[in-house]
Amino acid sequence: MKKKILLVLIWSIVAYFLYKFLKPVDFNRVLEEIQNANSKWLVVGFFFNFSILIIWTALWSILFPRNISVSFWRLFQINTFMSTSCNTLPFPGGHAFGLVLLARLAKVKHSVALSVLALDQMMEGIVKVVILALATSFSPLPEQMQKGFQFFILLILIFSISMFYAAHKIPEKILKEKASSTLFFKFKMFISQWAGHLEVLKDYRVFCLGLSLALVMMALQVFGIWAVQKSLGQVIPFLTTILVMAALNLATIFPLTPGNFGVYEATALLIYQYAGFSLEVSLSLAFLQHICFLVPMAGTGWMVFLFKTLSAVDNRNDFK
Repeated sequence: MKKKILLVLIWSIVAYFLYKFLKPVDFNRVLEEIQNANSKWLVVGFFFNFSILIIWTALWSILFPRNISVSFWRLFQINTFMSTSCNTLPFPGGHAFGLVLLARLAKVKHSVALSVLALDQMMEGIVKVVILALATSFSPLPEQMQKGFQFFILLILIFSISMFYAAHKIPEKILKEKASSTLFFKFKMFISQWAGHLEVLKDYRVFCLGLSLALVMMALQVFGIWAVQKSLGQVIPFLTTILVMAALNLATIFPLTPGNFGVYEATALLIYQYAGFSLEVSLSLAFLQHICFLVPMAGTGWMVFLFKTLSAVDNRNDFK
């Protein structure tokens, strides 16, 4: 009951801000802009966003401890399922569901799954800080987002230092302690196991490779936004496109609504208006960008699930 009340409250807040933003919009012009969009460029935008899943899976594959091997196809399936859950459920439901999926489908301990997801979030966070710093150095964000950016930097800094400390110090410290049957000691042993799986943070070459893959993911997202801009015939400075991507990543760190509906559109609308575009063009860009991003990131998991289900049915029929 409490969750339902919270969801209603969140959606009410989003609806209020959308109403404020969209009240003066000429929706006939927005519809006209969307109808005139170049479908070829939209397909290109879709492809760039779908490619994020491929690179994301490659990132996961190097984050596992050396003694654990999971096939790329299985990791891709898990990755698409997690992407679907994160773009469907509000925070932290999608991430929790992804953790359970990774542990069960990859057949690894929960401590291993948690280490992979923690490393993934850390590397993405570091790259986001770099991109945000680059974007704001050329075109400052609005004041409210500047404060959010500063808080995000502090958060990633604390998280990263904690991760490096865990990888290098925690396993040694806890293993020296005397064994005990208490719940607290079992929890400390789980933390020790988790920290022991953070091998990537002890190998600078693999760590740099992981950061490079996370950077490629951000670049693909930028190119996806750029392709949508091209579909509407808008010639926008590339640094503005990076600023849009940076602002969207900052605003959608913790998904408050399913698929970030409302939050995504309001953020993109704000940045495009900040860059000098009309309400109608800004809203058209925001809507098409979100669709081109959401369809592959949320829809691919459902397609993979359907494929697996049909394959399982075919296999059962073959044995009859």
